[in-house]
Amino acid sequence: MIPISIPHLYKEDKKYAQQAIKDNFIGQGPNIAKFEEEIAKLADRRYAVTCSNGTTALYMAIKALGLPKGSEVIVPSMTIVSCLTAILENDLKPVFCDSDPHTWNIDFNSVRSKVSDITTAVIIVDIYGLVVDVDELTSFREEYPHIKIIEDASEAHGAYYWEHKAGSLGDISTFSFYSNKIVATGEGGAVMTDDPETYEKLLAIRNLNFTERKKYVHSEAGWNFRMSNLACSIGIGQIENIEKTIDDRLRIRARYNKHFNKCSAIQTPYETTRYQNVYWYYSIVINDDKYDNLLKALEENGIDYRHFFNPLHKQPFINSNESLPVSEYLFKRGLILPTYTGLKNKDIDFICKIVLDTVS
Repeated sequence: MIPISIPHLYKEDKKYAQQAIKDNFIGQGPNIAKFEEEIAKLADRRYAVTCSNGTTALYMAIKALGLPKGSEVIVPSMTIVSCLTAILENDLKPVFCDSDPHTWNIDFNSVRSKVSDITTAVIIVDIYGLVVDVDELTSFREEYPHIKIIEDASEAHGAYYWEHKAGSLGDISTFSFYSNKIVATGEGGAVMTDDPETYEKLLAIRNLNFTERKKYVHSEAGWNFRMSNLACSIGIGQIENIEKTIDDRLRIRARYNKHFNKCSAIQTPYETTRYQNVYWYYSIVINDDKYDNLLKALEENGIDYRHFFNPLHKQPFINSNESLPVSEYLFKRGLILPTYTGLKNKDIDFICKIVLDTVS
């Protein structure tokens, strides 16, 4: 079996984790602040607040903005359900927009068509390692300066659009450090901001809204969203080696592209000199009727894969009749292929052979 993903630990990750264990800092400890400092630098941010995972990061980000209950948040339908969960759990109304057929990121024309008098925020997602179009984002913000931008950069650590780094684009932004991410700590997340007041809110939200810790006094009901010192220790090593991780992703991308670029039935990831895609996953779209045949062929040959995200508006607990054709098409024809540090060229060649033999 060629798995979809394998976590990669560097010697530095293990060294820092072992030291944390030796020092008995497995819960809270000094490496949390150090990791937060490094994550903030990675995203060109003033502050970063770590938390338990990317889903809680999105919840915290929206909570910290204090959006009016019942107001609308526009979100791309073709993304992880965590974005929707964070909206609903903050008593806000999700409004779904479509994706761009080339980049697979949010379509700002679709966003514009969804803006209403009670729209208070838009969630932008850097899908599969590609930062959203910053020129389009800037234009939208000029048109609607009152609308907050929440950036989910969980899939794009180290990516950028010209000088604009993933995680720097929103009024508030989030990362995930799940074991398949570019920066992987097993579980973990972070919320990033440049605003000191928002930073203080995030610190409270992360830790049960304590006002007097020793007396167990809380400003309001809250949750424990803390990330451990042990996980952050691994993260420090991951950040130190992020260029190695990205370089290997670019090797994998080049190998896949070498096979796929001449096949008209396959749409490969969007590329231009404006972007640095970090290829969280190398993903393709099959533009013919052999998609189901391909899935069967991959399974028969022991190759793991994932579909593109099932559109949020089609989730069983939403089940909207709304039509978002690009999102729906990408789910029906999108395919995520094995992508991880150390994936062997011979395995990529084998994967590509199965794909091309099926769809060509």
